[in-house]
Amino acid sequence: MKKRDMVIVDTIPKSDPAYPIVTAILRIVPASRWAFARPEPDGDLGNLLASGGNGGELAALKSEVSMQRERAKTGPRIAATLGPLGNYASGVTLLFADGKANFGILTLLRTSELGPFTSSEIAMLTLALDSGSERLSSLRLNASAQARSTAGHRDSAPNPIEHPEGEHYVLDQDLQIVLTWTSQEQRRAALTGLTTRLADRLPAVLEDTVRELIAGWQSDPATRLPGVARPVPFLVVHTQPVSGPAGLFIGVRIDRFQPSHSLVGPAARYHISPRELEVLALLLDGAKLEEIAEALNITTSTVQDHIKSMVDKTESRNRTELIARVLGWDSEPEEP
Repeated sequence: MKKRDMVIVDTIPKSDPAYPIVTAILRIVPASRWAFARPEPDGDLGNLLASGGNGGELAALKSEVSMQRERAKTGPRIAATLGPLGNYASGVTLLFADGKANFGILTLLRTSELGPFTSSEIAMLTLALDSGSERLSSLRLNASAQARSTAGHRDSAPNPIEHPEGEHYVLDQDLQIVLTWTSQEQRRAALTGLTTRLADRLPAVLEDTVRELIAGWQSDPATRLPGVARPVPFLVVHTQPVSGPAGLFIGVRIDRFQPSHSLVGPAARYHISPRELEVLALLLDGAKLEEIAEALNITTSTVQDHIKSMVDKTESRNRTELIARVLGWDSEPEEP
C-alpha cells in the first residue's frame, strides 16, 4: 500500500499542526459531520482526519479540491460544498492555501435538524480560513517548500493573504444582534454561494465570551469598561458600551488574531526546514523539550538536534540568540 493510501480516520492527534485550527473551528461552528485532509510530502492529498466514515472521505475531498479550484485557481477559499451532500442538508468547504500552494481542505456538513449555517458563523469561518492558511503557510508544510529547502535554494515568502477588517456587531441587553456590518461581506458573497440564515445571535462560544466581558457592567457608566478576550486561537473579541436615545447597547468587534511576528521570512532567509519550523513554533510558544518531543512524536535528542541545526544556520551562539534573530530582535539592546 502506498503511503498516500494510508489514512487516519477518527480524531486529530494533538501533534498534527491542523489540530488547533480544526478544533477551534468546531468549537465555534458545530457540524453534524466534518472531514479534513492535507497534502502528503509528494503533494497529493493523503492525510485524512474525520469525524467518522467508511473510507470514502478522501476521494470525496480530492474531488472537492478539484471542483473548488475550477472556481478559483489559487488562494484561500470558502464556498458551498460542491460535491454530493448525501443525507446532509447543507455543507461549507474551507480550502486553506496561499498564492502558491494548498495546505488542506475542511468540509463541514449539517443535517436539517442542526439547521443552515448562519451569517455570523460564515463570518467566523472566513476569519478562521485566513488565520489557518497563514499558520500552515508559515510552517511551510507543503512538499514543494520542503524540496526547495533541502536543495539549499532561497525560498521567497508566499503571496500575502489579505487581512480585511473584522466583524462588527451591536447587541442588545439580551445579547441579540440588532445591527451588523463588515468589510468582508462582498468577499463572502462572491465566494460562498451559500444560502445562509441571518444570524440573530453570535455563536455560543463568542456569546459566552461577551457575557463574561460585560459581567461587571452596572447602572453606573464608570463600570462599563471596554473588554478584550481571545476565546479561540484565531479570534479576538472586543466589547465596548454603545449608548444612545434607545438606551445601552453592547458594541462587539471580532478580529482575526494576527501574531506579531511571522516565521515565513526567517525560514526563507536562514533555510530553516519545515520540521525545524514546527520545533521553532513550539519553542516560541514556551514549550519545553519534553513537550515538543511529545507533540511531534520524536525524541528529546532529536528536538535538540533540530535546535542546534537552527542555531548553526542563523549563526547564533545559543537558543536565546536564535529566537532573538528569527524574530528580528537581535539589533535591539539586550534586557538586563
